[in-house]
Amino acid sequence: MSNIRTEIAEFMEEPNRLYDMAERYTVNKYNSSVFTKEEKEVSEVVDAWAKEIGETGSDEGREIAQFIKRVVTDSVDNKPDALISTMFDEGSIGEFDDEIIEKTPKNTLVAYDAAKGGTVDKSYIDHELLKPTWKHNQIETEIKYVDLRRNGYRTIANLSVMAKEALANKKIKEVFSELDKAITGGNQVFNVTGGANALTKLVLDQLSLYCLDWTGDGDTPFTFSLNKYAQQIANMAGYTSYMSDSMKNDYNRYGLVKEYGGMLIAGYSGAKKAADGELMVPDKRIFGVAGKVGTLTDRGELRVYETPDNKREVIELKFTGYEYGINITKPEKVAKIVFSA
Repeated sequence: MSNIRTEIAEFMEEPNRLYDMAERYTVNKYNSSVFTKEEKEVSEVVDAWAKEIGETGSDEGREIAQFIKRVVTDSVDNKPDALISTMFDEGSIGEFDDEIIEKTPKNTLVAYDAAKGGTVDKSYIDHELLKPTWKHNQIETEIKYVDLRRNGYRTIANLSVMAKEALANKKIKEVFSELDKAITGGNQVFNVTGGANALTKLVLDQLSLYCLDWTGDGDTPFTFSLNKYAQQIANMAGYTSYMSDSMKNDYNRYGLVKEYGGMLIAGYSGAKKAADGELMVPDKRIFGVAGKVGTLTDRGELRVYETPDNKREVIELKFTGYEYGINITKPEKVAKIVFSA
């Protein structure tokens, strides 16, 4: 970013600083008190730069694409989803690399009673190799010159924040969808008929017992679901009677409880949806997790392509290269309650 690098180079080196500023600028654009003196100076420089591009239609160094990429990439890298980080070992590989994981084998060796010097049937260990399910997310959009002239930095801040949210939300949704598909049945699925209001202590105790049985050293079992199902845990008849005082305070304030049967409780807002209108977490589900269930690996890095179109007076933007692999290596550490009518 040749035109603006000198003024904000040091500012840009601080992880996540640009995204934090863009996010606050988007929300508090008319309230200058939420910005430091340095942030005001940086936003003024970027504002002038953005308006100049809107006037001239010239961005020879593809500086808008570079700026947005830095904002979005810093945010995605430095603000991971806390719940997903609890469930997955996260890492990254090169764009043209692949990942193969040897699943920790079950101990299937069989010990027999035998005479000294005798022989018994052989038993074997199955070494299974697992490959991730690769996902590639992409966004295409455009910025109008008139918006750059009118709103300057606000236009770029809004787009940066929305692009980050769209990519992150899509990733979260894909991860939870793969997790849901990994739980195929048997003693990992607890069916409840009658809808969310039919949730009982008995079925929650079954979910809790399953998770506790599979929880390893250093793991913390927990449940997650949409908030409307998390609320049902607190609203069960008689449950508040044996809450601790601190749990009662949380219940009174949020309508949620923080622990049940040794499991922490996490909830996702049903109002927060992906750009396609779908929920972030599968509906009619309460998931129980007994620790790390797999790996989540980023492949390559986000690329932002910028193409000016002076005839239409827009800058076309393409976000691509946002690729990640989801590998559920320990599906036995997840169970779920499934609601049906």
